[in-house]
Amino acid sequence: MDSLPVNTLLEFHKDTLQTIRKDCNLDKPGSMNHAIDILHEWVKKQNHFEIKDYPREYLERRIIFNKGSVERAKSKIDKNCTLRTLMPQFYKFIDFKTELLYSDYTWDCLLPKMTDDYYRIYSLKIVGKRFDRDNMMNYYRWTVAMAEYMTAYDYCRGIIIVLDFSEADLVELLKIMDFVELRQALTLLIDGYAMRIKAVHIITPSKTVEVLVGLFKQIVSAKLGQRIQIHKDLESLHKVIQKDVLPEELGGNERSIVKLHDEWKDVLSSKEFQKYYDKMRAASTNEKCRQTEKLNEEYMGISGTFKRLNVD
Repeated sequence: MDSLPVNTLLEFHKDTLQTIRKDCNLDKPGSMNHAIDILHEWVKKQNHFEIKDYPREYLERRIIFNKGSVERAKSKIDKNCTLRTLMPQFYKFIDFKTELLYSDYTWDCLLPKMTDDYYRIYSLKIVGKRFDRDNMMNYYRWTVAMAEYMTAYDYCRGIIIVLDFSEADLVELLKIMDFVELRQALTLLIDGYAMRIKAVHIITPSKTVEVLVGLFKQIVSAKLGQRIQIHKDLESLHKVIQKDVLPEELGGNERSIVKLHDEWKDVLSSKEFQKYYDKMRAASTNEKCRQTEKLNEEYMGISGTFKRLNVD
């Protein structure tokens, strides 16, 4: 890949490709192609993979999201395919145009502009006072589709998460949250898609957030738990995140998160992406072709006990 293609949802700095490759020590002529060749040959030899033909651009992004490590990219691709097999409920087809009912009180998206240090921001704003448990699973399916899109098209150092709960009723949200499902969803995003989370910023004056954060820390690594920051107002947030990348609801210069959310719905609902997503849904594993001992050793220790899951 000589340059990053223009994308309707995601913007890049002019030197993004060169800078991030340099971060990964893959900026020398031919070094990235060599790394992709190694990963491509390895994928072809995995008998338990249902799909073994990935675009070179996809494999490059898997390497980039794993800090340039081909060995780590191998592990994450294996985990990604395995988790599709272990947790098919997150890949059930839904029509994002008609079935994403939480859009009446929750908006979220990956923001268009990168930060100055090449991170992508995921922003979520909740204004609901009542919540539906069934919509939570559809929200997880939506975020998994977004992660699939990001793996196919983005090129960044990692993710910064901004959660705006300033208008949400956190007590009502806690009542319907299933933390087993949340742990499984985070396992997919972090262990499967190699989402590198630099920080989690939560905006709310409510003291209930301390309960939510306490529960959240029980299901994530200590390292990620230490990266959670609580802000009582936007002024505090603006001290750590530049305003020009944030949506107007967060006091930024970017267009409304409501409009951005609708743009993401249009793209993720498009025939082009759904065709691609159908193919990636099938990129699972046939566990009959893998040694059981290796499956137990590699996956039963992942956050979220898979012994409790049903494998279709």
